[in-house]
Amino acid sequence: MRRFALVLSMMVAVAVATGPASASAERTALLPERARVDAFTQSLGVHVARLEIPGIGVDEIVREGVDLSVIDRGVAHWSGTAGPGANGNMVLAGHRTTKTAPFRDLDRVEVGDVVTVTGLDGRRAEYEITETIIVTPQEMWIVDQTEAATLTMFACHPKGSATHRIVVRAELVEAPVVQFP
Repeated sequence: MRRFALVLSMMVAVAVATGPASASAERTALLPERARVDAFTQSLGVHVARLEIPGIGVDEIVREGVDLSVIDRGVAHWSGTAGPGANGNMVLAGHRTTKTAPFRDLDRVEVGDVVTVTGLDGRRAEYEITETIIVTPQEMWIVDQTEAATLTMFACHPKGSATHRIVVRAELVEAPVVQFP
């Protein structure tokens, strides 16, 4: 009987360890390290802009916050980073193969392609793509602020995997400053 109780308690412990907490860990594994802290500002999800990347057919609403619940709905703006046209690094995240997959073809953009971010007030910021790189999820320098107006877009890479991130950087070509809340 003691052996049965021991086996049963071990099974319960395994079930608890692999239950919802583990599922939550799998969901958050898609985000860079700094976004894994649940913060109100990263889960707002309010519309703040529109993103257009004509070269790959992207025309998407941008929502505030990079909580997975926001990214699951489309392109997400990393709260606390620059707004469109402002000095600093505007950071956007999106999926490539799940949910709405707005960045499914992010690997197909080319240096020189134009990206437009339009604020809710209609002011447009145009950026020109300068580079595409692949990084690990731990390489958080991609969200660091810059002196110049920069746009950084990232997603899991390769498609269907969360082992790396594809990062597309762009520099401001023309824009009025748009402030985010």
